Amino acid sequence: MSAEQPRRILVVDDNPATLYSTARMLKAGGFAVVQAATGKQGIECAFQGADLVVLDVNLPDINGFEVCKTLRANKLTARVPVIHLSATFVKDVDKVMGLEAGADGYLTHPVEPPVLIATVNAFLRARAAEDQRERLLVSERAARAEAEKANRLKDDFLATLSHELRTPLNAIVGWSQLLRRGPVDAEELAEGLEAIERNAKAQTQLIADLLDVSRITSGKLCLDIQPVDPGAMIDSALDAVKHAAAAKGIHINRILDVQAYTVSADPSRLQQVMWNLVTNAVKFTQKGGRISVTLQRINSHIEIAVSDNGEGILPGLLPHIFDRFQQGDATTTRQHGGLGLGLAIVKHLVEMHGGTVTASSPGKGQGSRFVVSLPLAAVSAGGGDPLRTHPTAATPTLPTPVVNLQGLKILIVDDDADGRSLLRRVLSDCGAEVSDVESTRDALETIQKLRPNILVSDIGMPLLDGYDLIKEVRSRGFTPQILPAVALTAFARTEDRRRAMLAGYQIHLSKPVDPSELTAAIAMLAGRTG
Repeated sequence: MSAEQPRRILVVDDNPATLYSTARMLKAGGFAVVQAATGKQGIECAFQGADLVVLDVNLPDINGFEVCKTLRANKLTARVPVIHLSATFVKDVDKVMGLEAGADGYLTHPVEPPVLIATVNAFLRARAAEDQRERLLVSERAARAEAEKANRLKDDFLATLSHELRTPLNAIVGWSQLLRRGPVDAEELAEGLEAIERNAKAQTQLIADLLDVSRITSGKLCLDIQPVDPGAMIDSALDAVKHAAAAKGIHINRILDVQAYTVSADPSRLQQVMWNLVTNAVKFTQKGGRISVTLQRINSHIEIAVSDNGEGILPGLLPHIFDRFQQGDATTTRQHGGLGLGLAIVKHLVEMHGGTVTASSPGKGQGSRFVVSLPLAAVSAGGGDPLRTHPTAATPTLPTPVVNLQGLKILIVDDDADGRSLLRRVLSDCGAEVSDVESTRDALETIQKLRPNILVSDIGMPLLDGYDLIKEVRSRGFTPQILPAVALTAFARTEDRRRAMLAGYQIHLSKPVDPSELTAAIAMLAGRTG
């Protein structure tokens, strides 16, 4: 191990004799010494690097006080300790001038070697302590910033989680109460049951993802390893998304190696990986887009690639695309739901199988490509996952009698079709004339044409959210007296309520909403109470 490098001391003195003696004392003390005879030379040497400067005052070109000021004014030397050592400027007034010019210490000739060495060491220790405090301060600031960021991410995630869980729950609870309230025809019964089933499955998937992440972080996620045909897993995943793809006019190109390959894997977990990837591809590909799924063998591995020509991934997001709770857009105007867990689960599951997964994208609007590589060799088996049990909900209480909203024109704004359908049915049963739209832009057009009596709007919607809507409505002269507004949203925190009220809504209701609570709130806004 090499010895520590000696500290570098710059001595500036125009007197050869005192320059020599000072340098000799410092060398004897174990320091590396650099010498300069003028103020200009001293400044140049200091800029090249010095741990401390021993500076004469009476120099031929620039006096030592000015040299010290120059060093303090430059960021390279602003914190380098400076000790004046003079044989001519020895009065107290000289010492005051030197210290006020920026020097850390002031000595006069003749100086005893132990005094000089002790003074230099003292200032070097002080500088080292200052540097250490600065490093600790920087570290503390970084840690505090990281903690604040983590808190913000936690708050954002909890708000997103609340929104994503409450949105399907709104349709489930609402349709359940409607179906229990009175006789319905076969068409309405089928519509309600389909909405309940569809939203229950969506909520089940959210809960399953949360449980998977919990198992991953606690190390309790196990695999039931057995021989698996990856082609069959791909076909199953594609079959699951074919209706969603067809609804958007997306063409899926399937290119699988004709030779059958077998991998050692947990079939349910491998299918989960494939489903996540192709579902994401469908979600983030525009109408009429293309998706390609390929399977091929490369040496001792199989490679499964899912490519699309959809929205693509921003360069800044790409390195974090497999992080938990990572989303390209977590605002209230985002176009796609979800918790940001799917790809994190994919990465962990693939790595548990001894494989790798990578993501690439040329950039926004240029599509993306995800590649899963799995070994053909066997993976040691583990125990199966514990059975998932789901709590059963208590039988809901029957709603209160229907409120009379006869003749009221009500506009519903919600990007969730099931939510709009439910509200339309609830309010129509109360006698209201109900119109519904899925976006802020459509809502503004409808308000101008329809002149509704009440506005009921969601908050989290693509492009322009419910806050944007109510601000624009109020700016167009539709005051709360002319058009009272209800914010019906899955954003249910206290700060969400406060923000909605400040934006221009009169009432904030959180999903899932009791139909009787909603109708009572509308009746109150319309003056139909009492």
